[in-house]
Amino acid sequence: MPARPVRSVPSRSVRSVPRRRSHPLRRLAITLILVALAAIGAYLYALRVYAPGLKAEAAMIPAIVRNQLAAHNAPYTPLAAISPDLPNAIVSIEDRRFYVHPGVDPIGLIRAALVNTEAKRVDQGGSTLEEQLAKRALVHDDRSWHAKLRTLALAWAIDQDFSKRYALELYLNDAYYGRGAYGAEAAAQVYFGTDAGHLTLGEAAFLAAMPQAPSIYGSHPTSSAVIYRWHTVLRDMATNGYATWAQVRAAEASPLPFVFQP
Repeated sequence: MPARPVRSVPSRSVRSVPRRRSHPLRRLAITLILVALAAIGAYLYALRVYAPGLKAEAAMIPAIVRNQLAAHNAPYTPLAAISPDLPNAIVSIEDRRFYVHPGVDPIGLIRAALVNTEAKRVDQGGSTLEEQLAKRALVHDDRSWHAKLRTLALAWAIDQDFSKRYALELYLNDAYYGRGAYGAEAAAQVYFGTDAGHLTLGEAAFLAAMPQAPSIYGSHPTSSAVIYRWHTVLRDMATNGYATWAQVRAAEASPLPFVFQP
């Protein structure tokens, strides 16, 4: 009798044991440590290698401002000789967090974007006063990303080397106010026939409106765009505590005494 064929029993496949994955929290911790080390390294490099060059550039700004004024036969005016209403107006409309930020202000940039979107026009400046000073004096054209980053770095260096009052003094002297007026003193004379120390609240608010678009605003000082911005400056001054609402209403009700025919 023939033997029965032996049926082969299929062997069970051996399950592969999965490799243990590292815990997500452990990976996150390692990543954060590496990022922190990279940030510290970048900060130390910037502080020891990049910052000295930035500060050397920032130290040139006072001479640059004075040379520009001299080239236009305009005087340099210390902050103490300027009516407090003008720096207060500039801070209110251009950089209300000027006295608390370190030259660069992401919060102010976001706030300005929201205000301008709501108003559907540019009412609030996004750049700090230090950034504007760095751009005018040193960078000039900041349309490229490299130039924008350089402007931010220089603004930080300005804040590190200069007091807030001195940075504000340089800004007011470096600004162009239209009609050939460079600096606060020349602007006060050109528009109102007075010196910068005797500007009224309304006059100071008007001059603070000029640096945003000096050539356009200076050519049409009674246009609706300029008057709107002048009202915005005055009301921002009241909102920020630099003037009372009664003072603002009185300034708005008084005609601006231009020494030329608008």
